[in-house]
Amino acid sequence: MFSANINKVIFINFCQRFHLYIHAYALLLLARGLTLVQISLIESIVIGTIFLMEVPTGILADRVGRKWSIFCSTFLLMSAEFIFIFARTFEWYILIALLTGTGFAFASGAVEALVYDSLPEKGREDAMKRAMGRLGFYAQIAFVIAPIIGGLIIGEARQQDFIPAIALTVIALLLGVIVCLTLREPASHTSEKKPGSLELFRDGVSLLRHHKRLRRLALLVVFTSPFTGAIVTTLGPPYLVQNEVSPFAVGLALSVGSLLAALTQRYAYKFEGWLGQARAIAVLILLPGVLYWLFATVVGPFATLFVVILMYGVNDMKAPLFSAYQNALIESKNRATVLSLISMFTSLFLALGLPVYAALAEQSLEVTFVVMGAVIMLAALILRVHHLPPVKIEI
Repeated sequence: MFSANINKVIFINFCQRFHLYIHAYALLLLARGLTLVQISLIESIVIGTIFLMEVPTGILADRVGRKWSIFCSTFLLMSAEFIFIFARTFEWYILIALLTGTGFAFASGAVEALVYDSLPEKGREDAMKRAMGRLGFYAQIAFVIAPIIGGLIIGEARQQDFIPAIALTVIALLLGVIVCLTLREPASHTSEKKPGSLELFRDGVSLLRHHKRLRRLALLVVFTSPFTGAIVTTLGPPYLVQNEVSPFAVGLALSVGSLLAALTQRYAYKFEGWLGQARAIAVLILLPGVLYWLFATVVGPFATLFVVILMYGVNDMKAPLFSAYQNALIESKNRATVLSLISMFTSLFLALGLPVYAALAEQSLEVTFVVMGAVIMLAALILRVHHLPPVKIEI
């Protein structure tokens, strides 16, 4: 049975994912005169900002509190969406990207840390898999509902049709902001004497350097990243439209894929129990690479829709499992800091990779997907994913 605190975090996370126009975001910016390279640059600024802000916001979460970090996250995301209603120049989109990136950074370590510390100590690792599965489930349900409603509002994706969808997104985030104020800090965090910021950072770096299992997990998280966000916002919609898929069907594909993702993340722990930890990790890491290759070869509206639904549905299935593995190896006092360090390196990898993939996409989207799949496969091969040692609670 999950605590009210975790249920509130799930609701807040739902509000943060309730974007009514995300499926047609790239189409809106293209209609406003931006190129794919400029759109990917905006995404890179978001990710670059996350990279720069990960550790400072993680330290703040450990020092000041996870509740206020989640509040800041939701408030900044709401502010960025409000500005997006009026933005018409590239400079405004840069400001939005900075606010969005900082908002995501505030949440990245704080959410997991608050959820993990809100669980009872007995059986915490297994409970974390279920808790993060539920978190991912309802986040994906937001992606199921929002594109359907947004698709009806946006219609054929004319610029003026986006304004009501963005405004409703702002309202959803406002509800999240209000619920943030009712969160409580876990007793394990409030009762601890808070280490200094430099000590938190030094201890976090030391743990990543010397803990073999945690370091291997972190490397896998970083270098096998499936770039799902790029598929949703930047590369996927133009490729589907290129294959004669309507803007409404693009949103519907995201909805169906998100429903599949909700189920796969909700029951990822059962998949692990069925296959065993090592095999499950190998399958879940390699599968996105295989799907990218398949996506590059299929043509036509029905085939591309089918594959993109699979990609939305399974690309991030490993997330709740890896969350449990990592948290089991980190102490509460610097949990948010260490998680933010891992997220920081992931953000750097994404920020460097997105412009490269976007430049390739200007020439050929098919070649881009082949390269993306190859990078995942190569990273898994180099890290020898099937040799990952079992993860146990070891502090």
